[in-house]
Amino acid sequence: MDRRDIERWLITPMRALRETSIVALPGNALEAVASSRSNATFDSLAFARAVLGKDTPELRAVTTWARIMAADGNAEASIAEWCVLFGWKERTFYRRLGRGLDRLVTAKNEADGRLATAA
Repeated sequence: MDRRDIERWLITPMRALRETSIVALPGNALEAVASSRSNATFDSLAFARAVLGKDTPELRAVTTWARIMAADGNAEASIAEWCVLFGWKERTFYRRLGRGLDRLVTAKNEADGRLATAA
């Protein structure tokens, strides 16, 4: 898996969140309130939280970026506007985003490798 795969993997649940509510369960599990929606849709968000850590700048950058990208131009703020609102420099935002995405790529490839070896 590469960075583009991870980006798509994060945007998909953010698009679903525009139509579905979720609840957070113990152990970073996310579950759709609507029983018709697969819970696996949100696994990538739980994975990102587990890898990057709860309330970390990298997680905030990754999820904010994915949410804005999932809105297809209909987000309440652009990345530049978000940075102004939350007191981040745009350059810092993109550094944190890149660092977060790289960590997710590494963690996902390691997890997939462990699964392949165990099989």
